Amino acid sequence: MNRVGFVGAGRLARVHARHLRRLSDVSVATFDVSAEAADSMARESGGVACGSFEQLLDQSDAIAVVTPSNLHAEYAVAALKAGKHVFVEKPVTLSAAGAVPISEASAAKPELVCTVGQVLRWFPMYRRAHELVKAGEIGLPAALRMSRGGGLPGAGRGWFEDHSKSGGVFIDLGVHDFDFLLWTFGPVVEVVARSVGAKTGSGADYGLATLTLASGAVAHVESTWMDADDPGMAFEFCGSEGMLQWDSRSTGTVRGMGRVDGHFMPDDDPFFGQMKEFVTAIREGRPAAVGLRDAVAAVRVAEAALESARTGLRVTL
Repeated sequence: MNRVGFVGAGRLARVHARHLRRLSDVSVATFDVSAEAADSMARESGGVACGSFEQLLDQSDAIAVVTPSNLHAEYAVAALKAGKHVFVEKPVTLSAAGAVPISEASAAKPELVCTVGQVLRWFPMYRRAHELVKAGEIGLPAALRMSRGGGLPGAGRGWFEDHSKSGGVFIDLGVHDFDFLLWTFGPVVEVVARSVGAKTGSGADYGLATLTLASGAVAHVESTWMDADDPGMAFEFCGSEGMLQWDSRSTGTVRGMGRVDGHFMPDDDPFFGQMKEFVTAIREGRPAAVGLRDAVAAVRVAEAALESARTGLRVTL
């Protein structure tokens, strides 16, 4: 039996817990600063509510940290030091420097799985695009576009609007696309960005970042909490031999030059795939597919975008 304890009982924690319960021999426990929220999630997930983080540690083999982002390091480090496997929701922390304590605690316990929720890698459209790019389908990558967003998440709860807790759109939202670009196309060497909320540090936010990759390709990443429509995401990858594109608001297929791949609507939610990977890595005694180094690299790009948006200058990585 894998006993997974959740720190945080918000919407995303409940999504993760629901998918975990689909796996055999997994139980769920919850701790939240709101005892009412913890009790509600326990009833919903068929698990138990804990009155303290210490009690949660006692009753768990693994800890999922699904709190406001500014609290990730505190709980992740404590869990690792207590000998627990750890899943941290993205972004791993609000800055690359902030992730150092997690990296040090993880390095001290190499037998423990420590992974981060860069869930985009489990979306079948993105996985297929990654495979096709790596197989040379578009030739030498040249122009890359990614977009993601909708309305302000958690409206009325406050912490997303406080960028000292959420990081704003580049840290909280763009980090998905930055991770995918690094995974698929390689390192980023320069960032120029602008953002509505970068200088105020609060409220709804919109950001646009232009990235120069080591390969010479240029990427444009749009991240928004100011879109009144339903949440949407899209990509367009162009290279010397062709193009791949997908838009969640218009098609369920990945389209390319002379091809249409139409089998990408998932049988399983990508969030299930992510949780399955976490538990499987624990059971098989191996590192998870997304490591701390990957997650920190994505945050480093997001940080550079935020710095550029604040200063109006180019930032070199």
